[in-house]
Amino acid sequence: MAKEITEESHKVEKERSDFKLLIAENPNYFGNLAESPFKAVKKLIASTRYEELTCVGFNPDTNLLEATIAIKLPSGYGGNLCQHGSNEYIRFFVDYGGGWIDAGVVAVNTHDIANKPDCAKHATKPLTYVVTQKLDPKQDQCRHPVMPKVHAILSWQVVPPAGPANVGWLPVWGNTRDCHIQIKPRRKNLFDFVDILSLDLGKTLKLPKEFEAVAVEPIPQPDPGPLSLAELASMYHHAGGEKAARSHKVAVDPHRFGLAYIQAELASNAFSQEVFTAKIAEWKSLGLNWQDTLAALEKTKADTSYEEIECLGLDYNLERAIATFRVKRPVGYSGDLCHKGSLEYVAFWADWDDTCKWEYLGTVAVNVHDIATIPPDGLCYSAILPVDLTHHRQNCEMPKIARLRAVMSWNSPPSTVDPEALNHWGNRMDTHVQIKPGEEVPPGVVKPIIGILGGIPISKIYPFNGMTTPTAFFALNGIAPDPLGRPCPFGGRVVLQGPSFPGFKYRVQVRNLSTAGPWTTVTTTMKLADWTGTVFTNQVADPAGFFTFVPFTLNVDNVLAWWDSTGDDLWEIRLQLADMLDNLLPGVASHLIQLDNTGPEVAIHIDSGGDCGKYKVGDKLNGHFVARDTHLGSWSLGTSPFAGPVVPSSGLVQTVPAPGDTWTLDTKGMKPCGYIIGISAVDRTIVNSAWVGHWAWASAGFCLEKP
Repeated sequence: MAKEITEESHKVEKERSDFKLLIAENPNYFGNLAESPFKAVKKLIASTRYEELTCVGFNPDTNLLEATIAIKLPSGYGGNLCQHGSNEYIRFFVDYGGGWIDAGVVAVNTHDIANKPDCAKHATKPLTYVVTQKLDPKQDQCRHPVMPKVHAILSWQVVPPAGPANVGWLPVWGNTRDCHIQIKPRRKNLFDFVDILSLDLGKTLKLPKEFEAVAVEPIPQPDPGPLSLAELASMYHHAGGEKAARSHKVAVDPHRFGLAYIQAELASNAFSQEVFTAKIAEWKSLGLNWQDTLAALEKTKADTSYEEIECLGLDYNLERAIATFRVKRPVGYSGDLCHKGSLEYVAFWADWDDTCKWEYLGTVAVNVHDIATIPPDGLCYSAILPVDLTHHRQNCEMPKIARLRAVMSWNSPPSTVDPEALNHWGNRMDTHVQIKPGEEVPPGVVKPIIGILGGIPISKIYPFNGMTTPTAFFALNGIAPDPLGRPCPFGGRVVLQGPSFPGFKYRVQVRNLSTAGPWTTVTTTMKLADWTGTVFTNQVADPAGFFTFVPFTLNVDNVLAWWDSTGDDLWEIRLQLADMLDNLLPGVASHLIQLDNTGPEVAIHIDSGGDCGKYKVGDKLNGHFVARDTHLGSWSLGTSPFAGPVVPSSGLVQTVPAPGDTWTLDTKGMKPCGYIIGISAVDRTIVNSAWVGHWAWASAGFCLEKP
């Protein structure tokens, strides 16, 4: 066993411990900025000493991009679990062939966690974390595979700059990773039908105008069935023999493409000598040797020449076990995207309490296909299984490190009772993960817990004023609601989330503390999603205002209530539990929340000649503007079309009351035209538990004429 780095043997260097200070003094201190007026002091670019991006993947059914991060050392992450720690940012870019597109940024909060051997005396580092980003993909029908390239940038403490122009940006601490992914085909429509018909007839047809209004609507079609053994043999074994098939790069061994049929025969109740005599003859008629195929299959175990798990980790934000695997070949997956294809099964196991005893969590499947144009580096997929960690948490003073295992098997589910078993194709991977700290709930214990309120972890909302703390972040993506750490209120739909206790009920109530109002029960009907992301039911309160807990697998986001808030007052929200007869159980969870459902006040006027006036090019315009909000985020001034800077151009502090602050615009060099000068402002309200800011806009017009 390799010697593990300990706190005593690992010293955090100045470039790590004073990173933010060094960057603040010299943005190009480490020389990672290609164009900068500042001279590098110490060259340090893309160091993976502390953290490393190891995989990127994609799940075609859920359209989720995944990135796996390995945390390697015991310290250098900004403090322990009871402190804020530091952030690992991932920005994704996607290229469909026409240039890079910024697909967004996510983050995970990491901490100093001491090394400690696990029950098998193995090192617990690296700890693997996964982050998830939703992708809105470009789709095409099944005859045209869509396989964009994904580029991901891992950066410690610094958000990778946005925009496709920054795809080549390199971090100081972190690295990049690329892989191609496969987008799930859309359903065929009438345009596709006409194209196929045109191809069959050998002439171009046009869709009648009366059908154009519904031309892009999906045509209802049954899912394709599996290809027969004869079809697979013809496709993979080629009429000219196996040697000829291999020369055409479409050869697949019979024990691979015939696996499902072999297993079906061996598992059949009609097990007799006569049956297998007929089976041998059937295979011979297809140019296949039954006995040789069985012998080859018997020798095949854990073969990774077609597919292989490369990374495994736990999504710290969404609490999902995620295995990322690579599909390596163009053929061997039982049909192209217009056919059923085959399944890559991944079974997940966990040893939550480090007892060296594996617990089966579940098996998920990802559909894969033959794709002749597969890129040389293959295709990266991710298998995703949400996990309920309610009864596995510990407080922040006791880091909870668990073991996680994934077992892959092609076209045949892995064992659900033996974590060591490996099938013919696929592999096994183990890793160590960290469970997010929280309130301890031993198995069998039921207690009201508010985990997330308005999209923010409850620990990141001040208990005395209901505003976010300076280190707050969105629970589901790790991104701060305000990059400056200013306190944020809440507005719109406030979502309450917490663990589920099937067999019991719960009630959510709110009251206005600013007006000393009474308790009001929240009964908004909710839509809950199961572990596949499918909305399975409407959650409706009973006549007494109680909801019934549903199993975690049917509510993987742990949503308890939707509160459609109004006004700008301070409120209290509370959660109570009850038995199935609506009898309240002891205990209550409550928290304050500050609302702000009013957008910023904005106004702008031209003082030098009035609004909508005419001016000569070269005139200096001036006026007043207003941008006010109790929780102002920012404001900006500008012209449309853009023609020159307005002074001031932006700010973070609200203006004085109307008529507000002054602005000026020098029109020298501007073209004669009609313009508007506008003020936009946004507040810091967390809206609908998902994004930040009510926006407001005001403008005034003017015309410039030739001198």
